[in-house]
Amino acid sequence: MADASASLTTAAWHEVAVGEQGPSFVWLHGWGQDHTAFDKLAPLFAANGQHRLFDQPGFGKTPIANREADTRDYADRLAGILKGTGPHIFVGHSFGVRVSIQIAANHPELVAAVVGIAGAGLQRKRSLPFKVKARTVRVWGQTTRLLDRLFGTKLRPAFEARFGSADYRSAGDLRTTFVKVVTEDLSPQAAKIACPVCLIYGANDSETPPEFGKRYAEIMPDAEFNELPGFDHWDILTRGAYQCEAIIKQFIAKSKLHD
Repeated sequence: MADASASLTTAAWHEVAVGEQGPSFVWLHGWGQDHTAFDKLAPLFAANGQHRLFDQPGFGKTPIANREADTRDYADRLAGILKGTGPHIFVGHSFGVRVSIQIAANHPELVAAVVGIAGAGLQRKRSLPFKVKARTVRVWGQTTRLLDRLFGTKLRPAFEARFGSADYRSAGDLRTTFVKVVTEDLSPQAAKIACPVCLIYGANDSETPPEFGKRYAEIMPDAEFNELPGFDHWDILTRGAYQCEAIIKQFIAKSKLHD
């Protein structure tokens, strides 16, 4: 296993390859998952393309390569792996959409199109009371860390148990990356994407609400927004696989991405 403190440029990514002809697809899963997140959706395209399903660093069979990586680091490393190939159709879910946006913005020669399912990467519009509460919680968190360092108390674990999200608490060595990821705003990168983009969101998604997709569609030069009633952040990839398939295949045909 690679040294966890090594640069992203030194770590290989585990991948599964499927299909031998047709357009090239790159599949990027969401946070806390691995390539098997696409077990229902990817096989629907197996006969009509060449597919590379990756485990991103820190997930599945790919070891952590940099404890302080951000999505640009992930994108740059993947661009190195894909150098000289493509262009590819990137299909991402949630965190995988963040990385796809970074690649499309900074390595456009590798990207024929982006399909973003439940895409993250924008900040939610929050009310003033929420912002005040969030600021107060941050100050409490900084205070517990300072007190623990100065006086040897153990206030920080209790604070994290009460106020940290499940993803934050379980992030382990990826915690710094997680904090960077959830606080980033990819609006500038999204505005640079020249390729066609297909955005798909579940109407019941509370993790990455459809509002994100509508905002992305306004920012991106060539993007379409699709909302699927009755699906949330997770079951859009399983129960909603056939609905996603229909939208993606129509998008590929319309964008003339067959070969």
